[in-house]
Amino acid sequence: MRFMIVSASMGAGHDGAARELSRRLESEGHNTRVVDLLDAPPLRIGPVFRIGYEAQLRFAPWAYQLTYRLWYRLPFLIGPVTRFVNAIAGRRLLKWIREFNADVVVSTYPLASLALGRRRQKGKLAIPVVTYITDFAVHPLLVHKFVDLHLCVHPQSAVKAAGRVPGRVAAPGPLVAPRFFSRRPSVAEARRRVGLRPDARAVLIVAGSWGVGDVVETFDVLSRSDKYTPVVVCGRNAPLAEQLRARGGGLVFGWTDDMPLLMRACDAVVQNAGGLTCMEAFASGVPVLSFRPIPGHGVENAEDMHAAGVAAYVRDPIDLVPTLDVVTGGQRTAMRSAAKAMFAGDAAAEARDAQSLESLTPLRPRRSRVAISIAGVAAFYATFTVGVGVAAAHGVGVSRVPRHSDNVFIAVRVSGAAARDAAVENALARLGVSAVVDGQLARQDTEAITKLSNAGVEVVNGGTGHRVRIRAERAEEDVAGTGRAIGRATGERCLAFVPNRRVNGYDLVAARLTHEKVVVGPTILKPGDNDVLRLRAGRVYVIDGRSVDPAELVAALDALGATAASYHVVPAPVSSS
Repeated sequence: MRFMIVSASMGAGHDGAARELSRRLESEGHNTRVVDLLDAPPLRIGPVFRIGYEAQLRFAPWAYQLTYRLWYRLPFLIGPVTRFVNAIAGRRLLKWIREFNADVVVSTYPLASLALGRRRQKGKLAIPVVTYITDFAVHPLLVHKFVDLHLCVHPQSAVKAAGRVPGRVAAPGPLVAPRFFSRRPSVAEARRRVGLRPDARAVLIVAGSWGVGDVVETFDVLSRSDKYTPVVVCGRNAPLAEQLRARGGGLVFGWTDDMPLLMRACDAVVQNAGGLTCMEAFASGVPVLSFRPIPGHGVENAEDMHAAGVAAYVRDPIDLVPTLDVVTGGQRTAMRSAAKAMFAGDAAAEARDAQSLESLTPLRPRRSRVAISIAGVAAFYATFTVGVGVAAAHGVGVSRVPRHSDNVFIAVRVSGAAARDAAVENALARLGVSAVVDGQLARQDTEAITKLSNAGVEVVNGGTGHRVRIRAERAEEDVAGTGRAIGRATGERCLAFVPNRRVNGYDLVAARLTHEKVVVGPTILKPGDNDVLRLRAGRVYVIDGRSVDPAELVAALDALGATAASYHVVPAPVSSS
């Protein structure tokens, strides 16, 4: 049989379930293809949904909680959402399914399930659709009445799903890779390899692949207890890892593939989302506690797992250590047994048998009406790119200089030759301004960037140094990628992004996620321009020194310092603007 599996790169949980389902089916001799829903929308706008979702969790969790609860209170809004997702992704999904000649399509991501259910409802999809719900909680957006089979991680979840849809519901259990069921190496060996003392009482703190939530509070409570050693996995949140390492008192990891080893080495897991890592902990036999769950699905998952007896839910910091004492002591066996019972079934077997299910709706072709939705998407895309660019040019969403400042904020774009020149390095340091380097230079000549930073010169992000046509990818490379390269060279987080082009919404969101200021210089000069003689306090000046040789750039910087003194203004790096 041929199985199309639809996931989405919205965190690691959905992709992890899709990979494990694919592995199980292929081990039985079936053919599978895993696709990403974010590759389906037009105009390559898929990544903006991931960026927006992550930004909401990080910076406006209250808004995510409000949106999450909205579907419970106003379920009639699910219909428009379903039609919108179907409009922007349904056709591409159908094309993939037909090209692969699939016998069954399985979704591990809820919005994909909505689009597939809608296609099934309209008679556009003739093969069975299976939804695998990765969460304990069964939110209204996770089910669709024309999906043929809903699979859940726990019988309690299946009961909730069955109350919302007419089709078949089953609870085969979590999709977890075999390596999490292993009892090797020994606990002592695992602790030695991780870097823990043999007698340590270690607690693994996880916050998903993005490292969101109140991880710092959890770390502090455990490290101050003098009883438990926190072992934190920060995912791809490098600033969080830096912050925790500076605090001391525990072990801190970034993104890691050694989760089975870490779970083997630790006495318990404290989590805040209820996703794939929870299921992996259940498979590993490690007690799970929910503490400070993220809004929305994090809170509901914590409540439902607690009700099912597979995890504890701690609401007050004062109760965290006492609850750890309980679940690592007398309650450990009961929780382990309850968690082990979840794995009695096999999601792959349920998906394989889905072909025999009777369709919930007859095939009846209907005319597609997507023009309005596509027009809406186009309007959104135009606003997010061109519209935001125009707004940013007028100071909206970018760094603003302090009022009544005596400073002029100066960034100097440097070439590779200038970055390597000791005289340029000294001139930038004397003047106290920023050096702007592009990603190509940051990656190819890390030694020069390191020397600039060691000399006290602020090194900021100038973008990739080459053009990328897709705006979301360009933002990722320009802002995040180049910022990381500069951070590796300097040993410090990059503080500012000074674009060499018009910024758009993707750039602003990416900069917010990486904690970089977006600095747009209203005055762009070349060394020797007469405009430099009219320096005004409180303004940003970007000097492009890439077209002159190092000696000319040094002379221009010295002249700039003299001019600043004559106007009684003080040059400053752009990150302070």
